[in-house]
Amino acid sequence: MALKPFWRYYGGKHRAAPKYPAPIYDTIVEPFAGAAGYSLRHYKKRVILVDKYPAIAGIWRYLIAATSEEILRLPLVDAVDDLPSWVPQEARDLIGFWLTTAAASPRKTLSAGMRRLQQRGNTMSGWVERSRERVASQVPHIKHWSVTCGSYDAIPNEPATYFVDPPYNNKAGSHYKHGPDAIDFEHLADWCRTREGHVIVCENEGAGWLPFSFLAHTKAMQIGKRGGKRTSAEVIWHSVHGFALNAPYQARIP
Repeated sequence: MALKPFWRYYGGKHRAAPKYPAPIYDTIVEPFAGAAGYSLRHYKKRVILVDKYPAIAGIWRYLIAATSEEILRLPLVDAVDDLPSWVPQEARDLIGFWLTTAAASPRKTLSAGMRRLQQRGNTMSGWVERSRERVASQVPHIKHWSVTCGSYDAIPNEPATYFVDPPYNNKAGSHYKHGPDAIDFEHLADWCRTREGHVIVCENEGAGWLPFSFLAHTKAMQIGKRGGKRTSAEVIWHSVHGFALNAPYQARIP
């Protein structure tokens, strides 16, 4: 069983996570945590989340500490400014992500797209009762997780499964608060090669900072001009104890 996303995040890997190799260690480290789509699929493991964006780290810190009752007390609103003063900033940011679809930063008001979905009867659009119930029902399952606000290069090198999903080194990655211009990809490549344990690196087709191989076509976040969903060619670099593995990836895991 997997947990569902605690919020919709741009570039989230929850849907694509089953295509990636399963963790072979009891510890999962996500150095660019975002919405932790991979860890949600393996939430019973010891999970260590790291993200440079304070809003993301703050949301996870809040969720790990919160009780279901605390989540259920959060008012249902269409605008963050309508929340009472006792609601902490971390909860405001969480709700802000629910007010739109797959954004890279929290929103202040319900987006037009979300409003249209509500009008069509979608009961999971916006910060609504079902959204709140999902979050409340899942927070008891992540109490053993931990989160740090910081950079990947401060993470200790210990045996673990590292799921490395940085902002893609192309235009798609530029939407993040800390986009590809803030990353030294040559340094990140060396960091990935020297990790102890199991390393899974995500990228988009065309990236060359590691010798990536094709993984799968996945649904992209953008909506095409004619309303059709675009696809994204996902690539992967995969290693165990510094030994790079080629496709088929899962078949090569010891």
